[in-house]
Amino acid sequence: MEKDYTSKIIKYFKGEHWNNFMTTHLKHPDEEVYHAHIYCDSSVHPDSMRKVMFSYFDAIGHPLTRRIDPVSPKPGQAGLHSVYPEGLPHFDMYLRFNPDVVFEAMPTSAKEAEHGQNALSWGKKYQDDYLAEKKYQFKTVGPAEDIIIENYFLGKHWKETLVNVLREEVVHCHSNVEINFDPKILEMAACRALAKIGWTVERVVPCVYDVHGTYTGKIVFLLGNPEEVFDICWKYNPDVVLCRARDGWVFPEPGFDNFMITPYLEVLKAADFYRLTDVELAEIVTSFK
Repeated sequence: MEKDYTSKIIKYFKGEHWNNFMTTHLKHPDEEVYHAHIYCDSSVHPDSMRKVMFSYFDAIGHPLTRRIDPVSPKPGQAGLHSVYPEGLPHFDMYLRFNPDVVFEAMPTSAKEAEHGQNALSWGKKYQDDYLAEKKYQFKTVGPAEDIIIENYFLGKHWKETLVNVLREEVVHCHSNVEINFDPKILEMAACRALAKIGWTVERVVPCVYDVHGTYTGKIVFLLGNPEEVFDICWKYNPDVVLCRARDGWVFPEPGFDNFMITPYLEVLKAADFYRLTDVELAEIVTSFK
C-alpha cells in the first residue's frame, strides 16, 4: 500500500510528540532552555525534513537563523544538527530509518533513544543541578592560573581545534579538555581567543552530552563568522588547571571527538529514504500557515 507522505507528516506536526516538544522543551514554562534533542522514526529523506524544518519555523514566526548540519552521532542515525529557530533554543533532530512509517516519534524503548526518552532538553536549572550533584571542588583562578589558561589558547590543542572546526569532512567538532576551575571561566577565555582571530560568536551555552551512558559537561559555541558550531567538552580534574584530555572519550583520539560526514552518508546509502516532491512539500508548507 502506497504511503501518504503528505498527510502523515502534517499529522505528526499537529500531534502530541512534536507539540509537547515545542511547549515543554523549546518553550519550557519554568526555566530557560539552552539545548534540546528530539528522536523520530522516519522513511523520509533527511534533506526533505531539513526543508520542512525551515518552512515550519518560518511559518510560526521563528525563522531559522543558520544552516542545519548533517551528523550521525551513533550508528543508524541521521541527525539534523543545530536547528536554531529565532528566539528559541537550538536543538538536534535524530532520525532512525523505519520503512514501516512515514514520520513519527521514536519509541522510548528503542536502543537509539537517549536514556529511554525521545525528547529531552537542558537549561539553566538542569545545569545548576548537574554541577551541584557532582560537587566539583572548583579552584580559584589567580595570576598563575591565568597564565596557564592564556598559554593553552596559544598552544597546539587549541590551534588543532580551530583547524578541525573548518575541516570540510568534520561536520561537528568536540574539543575535549580537563579543568579544575569553573567552566564559565573557560567559556569567557575561549570567547576572547575567538575574538582575537576575528571569529564571531552568536550564542554560547553550557550543556551536557552522553559519553558511553554518562552525561559530561560541555560548552556549545554557535559561531556567526565562520558559520560553524563546535563544543568545548570538559571533565573535572583537580590536579590540572587546563589541558588537552589525555584519554579518548567517544572516539579513541585523545583531545577530540570529531564527527565526520562519512557515517552520515553511510546511513543514507544503507536506507531507502523517500524524497518529498515539490508538490508534496508545498502542501505540507501550506498546512503550517
